[in-house]
Amino acid sequence: MKRSILFLFILILFGPKVQVFCFEKADTKCRIDTVVNYFDRSGNPVATKAESQSYQLIVPIGNDSDRFFNIVSYYTDTDSMKSFAYSPDSKVGVLGWKYVGESTTYYPNGQLKSLEKFDPHGLAIDSSYYYYPTGKLKMLVTQVQSGQNPFTGTPINKPYYLLYLDSLGNYLLKRGNGFLRLDYDNGNYIEGELKDNEREGKWVGWNMESHYEEQYSAGILQSGKRFRANGEVVSYDAETRELAPVPSLKMGQFIKEVYKNINIPRDSHTQLGATINVQFVVNKDGRLSDFKYDGDIPFEIKREITTAIQRVGPWKPGSLQGEPVAINYTIPIRL
Repeated sequence: MKRSILFLFILILFGPKVQVFCFEKADTKCRIDTVVNYFDRSGNPVATKAESQSYQLIVPIGNDSDRFFNIVSYYTDTDSMKSFAYSPDSKVGVLGWKYVGESTTYYPNGQLKSLEKFDPHGLAIDSSYYYYPTGKLKMLVTQVQSGQNPFTGTPINKPYYLLYLDSLGNYLLKRGNGFLRLDYDNGNYIEGELKDNEREGKWVGWNMESHYEEQYSAGILQSGKRFRANGEVVSYDAETRELAPVPSLKMGQFIKEVYKNINIPRDSHTQLGATINVQFVVNKDGRLSDFKYDGDIPFEIKREITTAIQRVGPWKPGSLQGEPVAINYTIPIRL
């Protein structure tokens, strides 16, 4: 499946290990043409192709005002295609890539693994098809409207699991009723029973290097447990399953403290009164890193804001299913 939509935005990092190919023109600055990322078997970034299990090309298409990006991945050993899709963005977001149109993935033997479709907002639409390496159908999923976004007015869709079959072609699920297993490229999975397309009873899975199990009733989480490798068991429920990071002070006090520590140079050309969004990562240990700004802000202003935010102190990290996770966080700053 493409991704899970969580209340929390779990960080997906490519890291700094990319290669950028540019072409220098006499009247322009070097423009980014194609970016190459390398990944190991678990999906972690590595520095070179020799270390990688797969590699990814991010290729811009069109002009600056109407640009898309072709996101293509290949298996390193054979240079055969692993995935092919288009995105309006050149960087992966916190929920994964925002695709538009068709997205396809392939097994190392060249067999089609999945075919999915997305609308201009990056939402899954129509029917999605998933296959075994033999070419046999594994799963058929369609999208049904479950509501409407109150802020944008766009529809909210949810997957409806029409069919799920084993590798021999035996039906394990029909029309939202039966057994379902969702597998992910990094070895993570979750499996259990669906009743009327809602999770029911015990579901088990693996992620973040440990097993977990959850109990559901009519699609609502009742309780969950994570079994860490050291033998520790962490319990959670629907309210504590996904927790956002928390600053060392209450948010209002935190923002006031940040403003106190920002000193904008008088000779700065930045427009005072403008609001910019500052994105950063709250790491598993509460440290803040990887600051990004959505505007064309002078370096000295970025440094002032970054230092002011970090000076307030470490945060309480966010968590998923009882396990600390790195999470992207965004706050507005008015200059």
